[in-house]
Amino acid sequence: MTVCGYATLEYVNKNIEWALDHLRKFEIDAKPIFVPSPPGTAGFHSYKTTAPQDQVLKQSAVIEKILDKYTPDWHEKQDKDKRYRFRAIWEATQRCIAVLEAQGELDEHLSDRGPTLDGASLHPWIWDSAKPAWTAGLYEDAVDAAARGLNTRLRGKVSRRDLGEGDLIGQLFSQKAADENNPRLRLPLPEGTAEKTVRAIYAGISQYGQGLFSAVRNPLAHEAPGHTGMMEVEALEALAALSLLARWVDRSEVRRG
Repeated sequence: MTVCGYATLEYVNKNIEWALDHLRKFEIDAKPIFVPSPPGTAGFHSYKTTAPQDQVLKQSAVIEKILDKYTPDWHEKQDKDKRYRFRAIWEATQRCIAVLEAQGELDEHLSDRGPTLDGASLHPWIWDSAKPAWTAGLYEDAVDAAARGLNTRLRGKVSRRDLGEGDLIGQLFSQKAADENNPRLRLPLPEGTAEKTVRAIYAGISQYGQGLFSAVRNPLAHEAPGHTGMMEVEALEALAALSLLARWVDRSEVRRG
């Protein structure tokens, strides 16, 4: 899985392939066939569709939705043809196919999308937990599963079952001295890091982790499905935020006094 900006390219590409399948079929089925004027007349020629017209008409309802998404200005670029009712949408379909088939090149040369992030580079604690629900399009469930997976890893790392989530994060990165009953997590910071910086780092991780579990995980756990209205972009940002916390936890050493 590859994510780029706010989009997940694996799923975007699947959507584009689906759209192209429909567009290519419509291009063939709606191709105009010239019907000459009746014998002994002139100027009464017309066009018919390659596939039965009722079939093309049904297809056109889906094609319009695809065109609206990928080439929303298609209505403005086409002239109506009184002799062939599908002329505008058929030509727009050809244009849209060309755009989608060149999408990779357009993204490479014209996009201002910014840096890309390979999904495999998310911490495995997060992506392995989130992947099944994410693949099914259940973005809230994916974030919830990732947060629960991180909490399980966190508790297992320090062998604590009495606390979890934000409360445990706050205790583990506290700057109070560790003992057998109150373990701490400590990052392998560069030698010579100033004490003030060390305090800031651990205070920041504590607040960051507590905030993530409170603002992201708790609403998912305690409200009805769909209550948060979390869309794909927000879910992706939440997974990235959880991944950063997972890296800090994973890199930290357990201190018990």
